[in-house]
Amino acid sequence: MFPSVHVAGGRVVHLVKDGQVPEPVRTDPVKAALAFQEQGATWLHLVMAEDGSGGFDVDTARRVIGAVDIDVQLMCRAGVVDDDSLARALGTGCTRLNLGRGSLADLRWCTTAIARHGERLGVSLPVRRTGGGLRVAGLGPVADSGELGDVLSVLDRAGCARYVVTDVSREGTLSGPNLGLFRDVCGRTPAAVLAAGGVTTLEDLRAVVALAPHGVEGVLVGRALYADAFTLPQALAAVEPGAGRAR
Repeated sequence: MFPSVHVAGGRVVHLVKDGQVPEPVRTDPVKAALAFQEQGATWLHLVMAEDGSGGFDVDTARRVIGAVDIDVQLMCRAGVVDDDSLARALGTGCTRLNLGRGSLADLRWCTTAIARHGERLGVSLPVRRTGGGLRVAGLGPVADSGELGDVLSVLDRAGCARYVVTDVSREGTLSGPNLGLFRDVCGRTPAAVLAAGGVTTLEDLRAVVALAPHGVEGVLVGRALYADAFTLPQALAAVEPGAGRAR
């Protein structure tokens, strides 16, 4: 279970489909991260959105990561595109890093980075359905990095350890998770899958966790926690082994 903190312009935002919506109440990313830690989180998913210059806010990432005593999985939607920017991202102190949309514009470089850093690197796969097919979204509302199966094949051959899989159409919408997409990706790759996007209820959480035998390793939750749809302690209890059978 990974509570998410999405950051743009130094404040908490919600990523909604291909846009950003400011969080009106919990605006400080450090305070949001610390609150999740105090509520029992053992991992944090920290997403640095585009900073307007094509890069990512390294200073804020370091500040958030340095403030907590739990593991942080960092994802930079843009700006990690070469060895220097990768070193800056890894140098924030994150436990592991997911290569984001900007990175996927150069799959050859991604495979080299994955081969070099192994388990510490994963890849975020934001997926759109376009013309009846599944495409991996790039930066912007129309850009993409290729057909989902083709991208997975390239990254799997490089030994990618895990993917964060998101249905872009459901991200930040509180419309329910795309369970079929998660099963589909698990069936295409031997790597672990972290499921993201659309989780709204505790039943949604249980439904995603039930996909563990297929290869789903964990679930990311963002907006539902900020909207007080449920609390983090409730979510953690819901995903404990046997929680679904206890009802």
